Amino acid sequence: MAVIPAQAASIGSPETQGKGKIAVGIDWSYIFNRDLDYEKSSRPAGNENYNPKDFKISRGDNTAVKISYGLFDFLDIYAKLGVANYGLKGDVFAGDTKTVIENLTARNAFLYGGGLKLAYPLNHGWIIGCDAQFVTSNHKLDFRSVNLTTEAVSTAQYADCIMQEWHLAPSIAKKIGRFTPYLGARYSGFRMNQKNPNEPKRWDNLIFSASRNAGVFTGIDWELAKDFKFNIEGRFVDETAISLGAAYRF
Repeated sequence: MAVIPAQAASIGSPETQGKGKIAVGIDWSYIFNRDLDYEKSSRPAGNENYNPKDFKISRGDNTAVKISYGLFDFLDIYAKLGVANYGLKGDVFAGDTKTVIENLTARNAFLYGGGLKLAYPLNHGWIIGCDAQFVTSNHKLDFRSVNLTTEAVSTAQYADCIMQEWHLAPSIAKKIGRFTPYLGARYSGFRMNQKNPNEPKRWDNLIFSASRNAGVFTGIDWELAKDFKFNIEGRFVDETAISLGAAYRF
């Protein structure tokens, strides 16, 4: 059995649970920061010279269940089901002048996805592995902005805020008694599409992507009992986040 946390970005243990085995886990993960780049949007007339900058995910709070099945001793396939919400913020510039501060809240929404986990045991307790996954969620989005010149406050709601994330994450681990520390690197992608505002004159189809795609992660599994483990993991550079998870193998 291996703990394999179930949130969008977490990688979890490099171990697989074995051919024909089923593992069920639950995970809580918190994103402290992920920087985003503005790509494009449908702008209302008169907004051609305005550009969003310095946008980021300032809070991501996600909980999910993961069901994993061992296709082979070295390969698992898994599905993820849960709930996610996000806080975001950024600025709007006219030329080199910051004119507007924006804060956005993506409400709780259904998170789903899946992936593959590959693991090969080596000599002396070493394990090399790789995790590949994709997850998505669609949120109602609350928007609030403050004009720095007039101090006017504007609010709106968007019917759709589609979050999509994927990664490929190779890792190496070492079994030391009941503990299995691991570390690795990952190449990740993140995309946000903010659309369908409740006011026709608002910006629509705003697309943002991750500013940084390469990152690192480290974590540790703790075998609390036979077939039951606890996991803690940190992720850095592409995002700053932490995950806590537990899983049981049947």
